[in-house]
Amino acid sequence: MGTAVWIEKAEFRMSASAERAALVALQSAFPTEAAFLAHRIHEQPAAYHKLVEARTLADALRSVIGLGDHILVHSLPGGGISSIGREGMMDKLPDRAIAGFFAPIARFIEPDSYIEFESDRGSSWTRVDFRKGVVRVIECELGIDEAGEWNVIEHDRTALLRGATR
Repeated sequence: MGTAVWIEKAEFRMSASAERAALVALQSAFPTEAAFLAHRIHEQPAAYHKLVEARTLADALRSVIGLGDHILVHSLPGGGISSIGREGMMDKLPDRAIAGFFAPIARFIEPDSYIEFESDRGSSWTRVDFRKGVVRVIECELGIDEAGEWNVIEHDRTALLRGATR
């Protein structure tokens, strides 16, 4: 068992047309079970079948290891997503799976959307940021910055996580 993690804050929105386009892009990004497993979205082939059979982004999220079991998606009537929340906590943050899953669809997520995960480590947390059509995974911690002041120090882990999925 790893560090306990949960969604602390989130602002996550998509229009109905963006959700439909995102689902097509996501399913196209992983055209085979082998491609899906290679990107470490989940290690179980059954999760790939959930992605292929998904009719909404909420359905597709069930294919993400750990996250899919603990995220609540608040869908709008007629499609689209108004917000997300949490249901319970994960044993560890599936940051590699999150980076791999959201990268193909980041352009469809409304700008300034984010998901912030807190851990039981207290002084650190992880933020998944959606800006300019790109997903970034940023580790944040309280610490002394270059000016000698207590501040939030950010470590962008996106390149590391995305590079490791190939």
